[in-house]
Amino acid sequence: MIVTCSTVVLLLSGLTAIAAGELPKPFVCAAQMEINSTEAALKNALFCGTSYNPRYRPVKYQQDRLAMYIGAEVINVEKVRNYDSRLEITLELLMQWYDAFLHWNKRTSGNIETINVAEQDLWTPTFAAKSFQRSPRIQNTKQCTRVKCHLSYDGEVIYTVLCTFTVDCYTEARYWAFDTKICTLRIYSVEYDTNQLSLFHFQRRLSYPSYSLLPYKITSFQMATVNSTMSPEFRMDIVIERLVGSHLVVFLVLIVMFCFLNLFSLWFSIDTSARTIAVVLGTVMQGMFLVILYWYGMVKMKPVITLAHLLLGSFGLGVIAFGWTYYARGQITSRKGCTECPLADDDTASTTNDDSDVTWQDMVQPVDRILFCAMLTMYLLMFIVYVF
Repeated sequence: MIVTCSTVVLLLSGLTAIAAGELPKPFVCAAQMEINSTEAALKNALFCGTSYNPRYRPVKYQQDRLAMYIGAEVINVEKVRNYDSRLEITLELLMQWYDAFLHWNKRTSGNIETINVAEQDLWTPTFAAKSFQRSPRIQNTKQCTRVKCHLSYDGEVIYTVLCTFTVDCYTEARYWAFDTKICTLRIYSVEYDTNQLSLFHFQRRLSYPSYSLLPYKITSFQMATVNSTMSPEFRMDIVIERLVGSHLVVFLVLIVMFCFLNLFSLWFSIDTSARTIAVVLGTVMQGMFLVILYWYGMVKMKPVITLAHLLLGSFGLGVIAFGWTYYARGQITSRKGCTECPLADDDTASTTNDDSDVTWQDMVQPVDRILFCAMLTMYLLMFIVYVF
């Protein structure tokens, strides 16, 4: 029993130590003899020589409204696995406000204008984040890293954090060569209303990243603050596009080549092997490429689906040309077989077979030209519809 009680006491002590280690440590006040620098003496005077409490808003009167400037810069963009319209956007949030209690005279403090302070030593805001598109998940800035706090002699606080938010976006399909997504992120206060905290856009902050975010590109980044709702909000509309034009151009060139193959195969004579090879090869290759293109569009890249529809139309016209060639060659072969039969004594029957064979040969070429014009018209209409 004694051993059991000792074990329980040790476990409780360990858990208490772990919990204490996870909690942010308050500012440790140092004795006057232990201070070895002007900055340490300044921090000791600010946080120990006053009744400063980091849990309360840094305003002289609690009914006063704290004005805060906020801005953001996109650092990185990554796609969430198994979610086509969900992105992980890493932002560097910059906030600036004035603390009514933390200021000093720089002339009597060794001309120190700015000092670095720990996040838990002064008041800092906590914001919630939520995307506009279908996302019930609410995130917050407590998960942010690389926290930096700079305090100036006049009470100005520059607070910088690096946050990664999961944002639900919707796809803009108007630009065929790009996979364009529009992501709207709403950052709002869960602790204070608009009577206690007002947000303003920090105009000095860069909106665009200073380096490339391949394969993504930020084409638009609009920020705005909204103080008309119950909670002050900071909204960001981010337009992100991924260049897929290189893939689409290759696919489009192949489709155009198949279209020309279908058209020019009709200019070969109906009874030549070149006509047969062109029609059969074009139909088979278009069928195989059509399956690959639909699979690629459904699995890899959705803008390819439109090109697959275009190829489907070309494949249908190729099947028509193949069917016409097969039918015409069959008719010519059967009629040639009849002309090679032993001639009858009746000269009138032989003359009739020759006339019908000549009539069929004369009919094939005009039908080829009519079919060529019809296919060319259909191709022009298909590409016009595809472009516009």
